[in-house]
Amino acid sequence: MVVFRSREAVKHDHDDQPITPSSFDTSEVWERNAKGYDKEVGWDEVIMGIGLMRRWLVGHAKGDVLEVSVGTGRNFDYYKADQIDTATFTDRHEPMLNEARSKFEQYKEKFHKTFVQFKTANVDQPQTMDKGKYDTVIDTFGLCSCANPAEALVSLADACKSEDSRILLLEHGRSHYGWLNRLLDTNLDNHVKRYGCWWNRDVMGLFEEEKVKEKLEIETVSRWHFGTTCYIVAKPKKNAH
Repeated sequence: MVVFRSREAVKHDHDDQPITPSSFDTSEVWERNAKGYDKEVGWDEVIMGIGLMRRWLVGHAKGDVLEVSVGTGRNFDYYKADQIDTATFTDRHEPMLNEARSKFEQYKEKFHKTFVQFKTANVDQPQTMDKGKYDTVIDTFGLCSCANPAEALVSLADACKSEDSRILLLEHGRSHYGWLNRLLDTNLDNHVKRYGCWWNRDVMGLFEEEKVKEKLEIETVSRWHFGTTCYIVAKPKKNAH
């Protein structure tokens, strides 16, 4: 459904130069979308079963937890608070983080035994991130919006306490099928301008980049929706810190 919404508007952008993460700042996009984001993506997530996938993933969180690119807090409902000691929720974009803070009010009782904090941080800028503090690190549909997703994965690894920590990822990107990749590529610029998301990234290919391979290894992976949705459990490599 999102593909076709993006196709409708791309015809207006023929004269535009292709945009890249270094040439296009998505901050205005997220400021514009923050208030209506849940309504915008909610129906698509229902149709695709994303809520169930979030539940499977986030239910594994335990101990000291970091969720990056928290957005509007769409994962709050799926945490098992009795497994969590502390929860740190971060996002680069203050308007999205404000929506998450506001939404969290309805979950205060659920997390009443958990120390919770919200922080502005950019996951692909390591200097803004805490290191060596977390048992579980979560990112759902955040790598598509990072300027440097490989650097973001390194930051996630560095945030882990030890090789016993786990990184839980639910991401989207390139498909198994060329015809669908061509749709994603053709409509990329318009989609970025509307949703702040580079939806054609090779998510699994990121784990083959040298700086990521030095830090992380994949424990579990499954791919859904023609390969565009990646459910990944990873762990930091021993002595990688």
